[in-house]
Formats: sequence, structure tokens, C-alpha cells
Amino acid sequence: MTSRYPITFIVFSVLAGAVCLRLGLWQLDRLATRRAATTAALARRSLPPADIRAVADTGMNRRVVATGSFDFDREIVLRGRGRNGVPGVEVVTPLVLAGTDSAVLVLRGYVPSADAISYSRTLHREPGSATVSGIAWPVPLDSAGAAPSERNGQLTWRRLDLQAVRDSLPYPVLPLFIIADSPATMSPAPARSPAPALDDGPHLNYAIQWFGFAAIAFAGAGALWWNRRRSAPPAS
Repeated sequence: MTSRYPITFIVFSVLAGAVCLRLGLWQLDRLATRRAATTAALARRSLPPADIRAVADTGMNRRVVATGSFDFDREIVLRGRGRNGVPGVEVVTPLVLAGTDSAVLVLRGYVPSADAISYSRTLHREPGSATVSGIAWPVPLDSAGAAPSERNGQLTWRRLDLQAVRDSLPYPVLPLFIIADSPATMSPAPARSPAPALDDGPHLNYAIQWFGFAAIAFAGAGALWWNRRRSAPPAS
């Protein structure tokens, strides 16, 4: 009686290879979608700078400018950041817009911190009145991820959350924040943080991996089928 194990293995290998092949094609679809989004984002970033008040609801990935006064007393410190292997924090400061009662959050940049928590609110201040330029990005809605926490009398956040920010500030806050890239006029100011990268991401590498797994599965099934055929007794 012939063992059913080789046939089962061949069927399993073919099915596994088909799944891996489909996952590879899915990653290629995601790559194409990401490249289209990157092209659109690059086009938006190349537009002339816009006043943040004019694009408050549609300005994602748009170069913007804003003029107003920094509210350093209500600065938000994002803990657990790092750069080139050095722990630190990122500093987000509300900018109350000139001629309005509203504010926009400004990511002023990164400051080294040995424990990735501690931050001197006075040492890294810039002029109170400022014109800021940079890339606009949505303030995320992430109530669970914000996780404000106080340690040694200092409040830090893990991430921004639009609702939590609005609840903590006494004035309206725009739904976009500015990733500042305008040069600092005082030292030591926070080192400016880069805007989100516009690249292909990991999708091509993932696609290659899945196609590799599919090739291994199909090759294994083919080799076993061939050996089984060769070892089969001749028909009488």
C-alpha cells in the first residue's frame, strides 16, 4: 500500500506556495498604492507655502507658515524619543496665531535626555513671537496612545492625541500640527525633526520574501512529485 504522506505534503506545499504568492502580489499592490501617495505628497510639498489658517482642514503634507506667539507654559514633551542611538524627547509647543484665539501645535524638534523624559522648559526656549515654517501633518486621534504621565513633577506624553490636546489647552487647536524646519534663531534650540519620509517603505522587500517562500514551496512540491514518479513501480 502506497503511503499517503508524500501526496499530502505535495498538496500542502502547493497550497502554501499559492498563499505566499498571493501575499507577494498583495505587497506589490501596496507598493503601487504607496508610490502613488508619495507622488501626490511630493507634489503637495512642492507647492508655495500656505498660511496654516487657510489649509487647516486640507493641508496634510503641505508646506505652511504660521505667525504668532509661543505658549511655552503649556508645552507638550513627548518622551521616549531617540536620534542616532541617543535617547531624548521631542518638544511640541502651541503657537497662538496672530489675530485669532486659536493655536497650532509646532513640533520644534528633538532634545537629548539621558532618561528620555527629563527636559528643561526654560533652557531650550526660542523667541516668544515667531514666524514658523514647515510641513503640516494631522494631529493623530489616539487616546490610548497619548498616555500622559507625570514623573518628578514633570508631565510627558507618549504621543499626541487631538482630543487630549484640546482638553488640556484653554483655546481652540487646529487639527494639523507643523513639523518645523525654519532655522532656530537662538541656541540651544531643539534640533529640528524631519518630516515623515516619502519612500517605498518595506513593501518591495516583503514581496520578494513572499515570492521566495512561494518558490521554495513549489520547488519542494515539484521535487517530491518527481521523486515519487521516478520511484513508482512500472505499470504491468
